[in-house]
Amino acid sequence: MSEKTTFQSKLENIWYHYKFHICMAAVAIVTVVICVTQLVTKDESDYYAIYAGPEIFAYQDVKYIERALASVGEDRTGDKQVTVTLKDIVMLSPEELEEAKSQGAKFNNEFLQTSMTEFNQQIFTGDSVICLLSPYMYENVHEEGGFLPLSEIFDEIPDSAYDDCGIILSETDFGKDFQGISALPDNTILCMRKISTMSAFGSKKKSEKQQQDYLTLFRNIVNYTSGAEPG
Repeated sequence: MSEKTTFQSKLENIWYHYKFHICMAAVAIVTVVICVTQLVTKDESDYYAIYAGPEIFAYQDVKYIERALASVGEDRTGDKQVTVTLKDIVMLSPEELEEAKSQGAKFNNEFLQTSMTEFNQQIFTGDSVICLLSPYMYENVHEEGGFLPLSEIFDEIPDSAYDDCGIILSETDFGKDFQGISALPDNTILCMRKISTMSAFGSKKKSEKQQQDYLTLFRNIVNYTSGAEPG
């Protein structure tokens, strides 16, 4: 038997006995490479926001909302432009879910669980800080003390306040004036994550600087006056 044939036989024997392990290792390597590549090449936005509620947005609606938020923001990354990345997650209350089903919509438990997991990840460890939420999703996090109180953002509580932490966006001039914001349901609540939910994987100093930048954006949204020049 030739040396080449013997080597080939050994390879075939290894593959036969360890093909599952080899495939799993290959998948793991590819996954790591993809994640590292995405991390290195990721475009950094100045701000990150999240919408969670029953609305299903068209791609253009998301872009309108991002541009509206960016118009009252500041250049945090130094690239001479202001950008916002909005993460939108479809989440329904039990009542909204039943109503949707009565109208023929179909949802499976895996989809609902995946959406909830994604939402929790964004709220507690993700990039999103500015939150645009349905009342149901807002209450879920508010009960856990996850939002910054308005009393720590403003000297006086705005007239558009929903409660101690939330703002009814449609009752602000910002919500009334900007085309993109009209895509949001009228009961959408604007709120901001606490610094404690942003600092788990970063330095406290960096988190505090980040919070100050987002506080400025939040105030700019709520204090925006019709007819004013954005930015």
